[in-house]
Amino acid sequence: MSEKHPLYFTIHGHFYQPPRENPWTGVIENQPSARPFHDWNDRIASECYSPNSASRILSPHGKIVDIVNNYDYMSFNMGPTLMGWIRTNTPDTYKRIQEADKRSAERLNGHGNAIAQVYNHIIMPLASTQDKRTQIRWGIEDFKFHFGRMPEAMWLAETAINFETVVELIKAGIKFTILSPTQADSFRKFGDEEWTGCSNTDIDTTRPYRIYPRDKEGNLVCDGYLDVFFYNPWLSSAVGFEHLLRDAGVFGRRITDAWDANREEAQLVSIGTDGESYGHHEPFGDMCAAWLYNRYAPENNMVPVNYGWFLEKFPPQHEVLLKNFHGEGCAWSCAHGVGRWYRDCGCSTGGGPDWNQKWRGPLRDAFNHLKKLADDVYVREFERISAMNPWDARNAYVETLVAPEDQSRVDQFLQKILLHPENTDDRAKAIRLLDIQKFCLFSFTSCGWFFNDIEGLEPVQNMRYALRAMELLEPFLPLGHNIKSEILSILARATSNEHKWNGAEVFTRYAEDDVPVIIKEMAERAAIFHLELEDGYLDKDSRITATKISSRRRQTLVRTSYEDSLIGEKRVTTNLVITDALGRINIVAAMGEIEQNGLKFVENPNMGTEELKRLFPTAYVVRMRDLMSDSLKRINTLSTQKHLTNLTESFSNFALNHGISIDSLADPDHTLPDTMRKILSLELNARIHYAALKLLEEPSDALVKEIKDLVDEANALDTKPSFGGTGRMFFRKLSTLIETVAKNLDESTVKYITDLITVADWLQLYIDKTTLENKVFGFYREFKKSPTGKFAALKPMFSWLNFEVENV
Repeated sequence: MSEKHPLYFTIHGHFYQPPRENPWTGVIENQPSARPFHDWNDRIASECYSPNSASRILSPHGKIVDIVNNYDYMSFNMGPTLMGWIRTNTPDTYKRIQEADKRSAERLNGHGNAIAQVYNHIIMPLASTQDKRTQIRWGIEDFKFHFGRMPEAMWLAETAINFETVVELIKAGIKFTILSPTQADSFRKFGDEEWTGCSNTDIDTTRPYRIYPRDKEGNLVCDGYLDVFFYNPWLSSAVGFEHLLRDAGVFGRRITDAWDANREEAQLVSIGTDGESYGHHEPFGDMCAAWLYNRYAPENNMVPVNYGWFLEKFPPQHEVLLKNFHGEGCAWSCAHGVGRWYRDCGCSTGGGPDWNQKWRGPLRDAFNHLKKLADDVYVREFERISAMNPWDARNAYVETLVAPEDQSRVDQFLQKILLHPENTDDRAKAIRLLDIQKFCLFSFTSCGWFFNDIEGLEPVQNMRYALRAMELLEPFLPLGHNIKSEILSILARATSNEHKWNGAEVFTRYAEDDVPVIIKEMAERAAIFHLELEDGYLDKDSRITATKISSRRRQTLVRTSYEDSLIGEKRVTTNLVITDALGRINIVAAMGEIEQNGLKFVENPNMGTEELKRLFPTAYVVRMRDLMSDSLKRINTLSTQKHLTNLTESFSNFALNHGISIDSLADPDHTLPDTMRKILSLELNARIHYAALKLLEEPSDALVKEIKDLVDEANALDTKPSFGGTGRMFFRKLSTLIETVAKNLDESTVKYITDLITVADWLQLYIDKTTLENKVFGFYREFKKSPTGKFAALKPMFSWLNFEVENV
């Protein structure tokens, strides 16, 4: 290896998920395809984003010996909409990502590993100048909010780039970006006249290049330049397709093979990867990266750096020209410029033999039509309430998006942009107009065109954003102007591959709900009143309020009101909630006050949903099971809190009260009817569950012994107890106890922890051990330093959590 320069390498992880939130609630709904997790963000966070912030290094025995943060060494971008989700839903991971960026900046002369991304991953060459500026500005401001500094670089969606995109990046202060070598057309050394062609991916990717903002005639259109790194295409591809993340030694040797030891100048082995490879696409890929960074690289004179550090030390000596630079541009994932996102160019992710991508054109045309109308309305209406340039105001709107829960940010923003910031109507109008713009931009998220059918989740999600934008537009349109009909007529030109539906049918089947989302949310509140669960309800959505009108014979009349003062949206419904003899619940939601809609109790509470629809043709009728999936989750949580202990206790004396022996379960011929067997098994299950719940309230040796005896009895009788959800309760209790130990290590708390983990093993509870491991890792490090010291008492917990304790 060269004595002058070691082997510098940078692995970049593009961590991104498209915005998935329901446009009406701002919350990601339950996604069955992501099970057993709530949604895909939740699943990939558990498999990838969080593990990379606390990755395990294992001993030869498979025990944890160290926990490291891969973001300390990996160049990375977190999509802004994803980073916002991480901040809210996995705060520990969020903190570790921030800390890693700070540590990398300290190690690399002020250059942090994190870089920014265009806000919601739109294809920049296909966007208007104003939309390009907003995507860049929103991406920068979002980055500054999370990382507290100006980003040096910006990841472009699909690395799509053209001349106008480069100009806007330079003007925004972005220093460099990362591209595929397939996008390079030719290069030359500074000062040379002749260009060297490299359109066949034959460009040296171990050095940076410079792009000057020259127009077709060669004139500079602005000061400055944009530097670019091209990733090694074969090595980058091998990470995903040759499973390099299964063996750190193999990965490390492949990196060494991409480096020329005979060259004198500094080289950077640059690897561009899908961040989800590290744990999601490649299970335990994060652990391979952790070993590479923390074990293999130091032992083999390999130095992980980031692009900003390398650029400062070894600035470009060459200029590069990109393909289609003054036209539609180019991207890593399309061999036809950026055709993949607006026409049937030939690029796809597969499908049947007769499938095509002709649907892409109508989908983009429909959203372009909506955007043109929305832009015209925006400029016209905004100029009536503000002296600020409308596009500058839209760019500044990101100040509210980075922390949507912070009302003070909204107030400060409105103070800045409005002529009369205290005027309620003007405030609502401004936010409504800007939300229209946001949802229109979200409808262009690139994933909507990337895959193989307009029926896919991603195009449908984009349609939902467009639908919300259309709804918000209605007050600004002339009476009778039906923008949705215009959009549907354009979408109708598309034909889906799977069912051969036209695009308008896809829209009405998948993007529109039979019962509007807000009505379902209001119906949830009515159901909570009907079930008498309102006392335990933690009101997370202050926009909805409910009051009970009256009740009789398994029926309740509830008034619900919805008011979003931010955008000036109001609704009132009267809800008739009915429970039939089987326990099924129907909710009849009639618009307006009871005096206007005349909603009243029915004579037969056992009427089915279809009968109720015929009886109340102008109302919405919805079964409780058909509410938003998270509505059922909230209702079930409230029901559990209110009824679980009593139900568990009531089943505990079933055999005694009915003169049956639980020993009957030992009969190998199963003479007892199945119903009786299940009830007897349920009693045993209930007794164990009840004792476990009591143990969570306070430590008790007697309860631990009782649980052990009951579990032994269950095993002897060959019953299969089930304790769904109890694992989460144990996790919460253990988390609290660990935090207590952190402040005061006392013997009783340590014993309580030991008792709980013992019982958890007996009951075979699913517990999020990964998070607990992260919490106690600091204790474990102290234990390793002094195995007989004050943390020795925690050895059973360390062992339970799979830490190496025997060879410490």
